[in-house]
Amino acid sequence: MKELEGKSAIIAGGGRGIGRACAEVLAENGADVFIGSRTTGEVDTAVADIIATGGSAKGFPLDVTDTASVNAFVDQVIEAAGKIDILIYVAGTNRRGPMAQLTEEDWMHVINVNLTGAYRVCRAVGRHMVERQEGSIVTITSMTSHVVMPNVSAYAASKGGLLQLTKALAVEWAGENIRVNAVSPGWIATDLNRKVLNGPNFQKVLYAKTPQHRYGEAREIAESVAFLASPRAAFITGIALPVDGGFLAGHPHIRPGEMD
Repeated sequence: MKELEGKSAIIAGGGRGIGRACAEVLAENGADVFIGSRTTGEVDTAVADIIATGGSAKGFPLDVTDTASVNAFVDQVIEAAGKIDILIYVAGTNRRGPMAQLTEEDWMHVINVNLTGAYRVCRAVGRHMVERQEGSIVTITSMTSHVVMPNVSAYAASKGGLLQLTKALAVEWAGENIRVNAVSPGWIATDLNRKVLNGPNFQKVLYAKTPQHRYGEAREIAESVAFLASPRAAFITGIALPVDGGFLAGHPHIRPGEMD
């Protein structure tokens, strides 16, 4: 995607996992990448690795739960790059548990990072994009933006809200030449969750619910993100692209009693 050469791209939450993969793929395709995260050690490593492979990357501290931190991060990127062309919002967290036992602090923390954090970052970057009359935003939603399961009520609510926020911004900013889309990952193996996903029972159930009968990799999400961020997707806005191995299409391997 040579179209990304000269583009300045923010990855909010780009220190590891899907966020880091997005930073790597965008940099490989010519974008100047700016990674924001609270995990500064991971950001420094990601930046060094991207530079070592010939890419352009910088990292700045970013706490999406703090409006002052968000505004300072955006100002730093604009000062360094002169503009922001692309925003990828990847920052996210989860606290599991039955709704009856879920504390208000747990609920508010998940909503604050996954949904209100996206509002803060999209608002700050969006103001700049509106002024320039140009930009592309991609949020990372979830399978729980579309379907739900027990014990993730706060996460599902936050990701469902993020999908609707994405659509709302797409409609509101279409006239400003700003596109806003989402990618909804299926079950993705990363360094943090690979051990859990590869547990025999967990794997059996989820493979049965995924027609391609495997987990995805972070880079497969990042490639779809890069496409939506690029001019190749110039007439696409307001969508959620499932990258899920067919999960949302149906579960052909499940038989009665297997989930009991």
